[in-house]
Parts: sequence; structure tokens; C-alpha cells
Amino acid sequence: MPKLIVNTNTSKDKVPECFAGELIQQLSKAWGKPAQYLAIQISPDGVMFSGGSTDPCAMCFLYSIGKIGEQEDKVYSELLCTMLNKQLKIPSDR
Repeated sequence: MPKLIVNTNTSKDKVPECFAGELIQQLSKAWGKPAQYLAIQISPDGVMFSGGSTDPCAMCFLYSIGKIGEQEDKVYSELLCTMLNKQLKIPSDR
């Protein structure tokens, strides 16, 4: 089962309820796998320090058997950066 873990220092109250559902739908399209076979864990309120700052940031971990490689990574990276910026207001360089 493909899995995405999103760790962020964004507070829980600023994570929209629709965030996980939208991530599932976008990853389902990108992976070409049914949404019911994907798992997402979102861990807000983390104590995180990135790039010399505690500004809003996220660290994502993507697990899958197959469908991960250099070309796919670029697609997933762009997708995740776009979603994190849109939903959590995290700049793509964070």
C-alpha cells in the first residue's frame, strides 16, 4: 500500500479538513492507483527547523513498491509542493 507521511510545523487548526482527501485524489491520479489503496498520515504541530528558520515548513516521506524513480519523483515533488502551498500556505522552497 503506497503511503505518504507529511510532517509540518503548521498548527492543526490551520490544516483544512479537506487536505488529506485532496492529497489522496491527486496522488491516486499521479500513481495510477485507486484511492482506497493509498494511505496518508498528516502530523501537524511539529517542532521543525529548516533552512535556518522555524517558518512554516513540511517534510514529506513517500513510500511505494514501484512508481518511484527519478522522473516520477519530479512529478510527486511538484504535486506535493503545489498542494502544501495551496492548502497550508507553505512556500515551495520550505
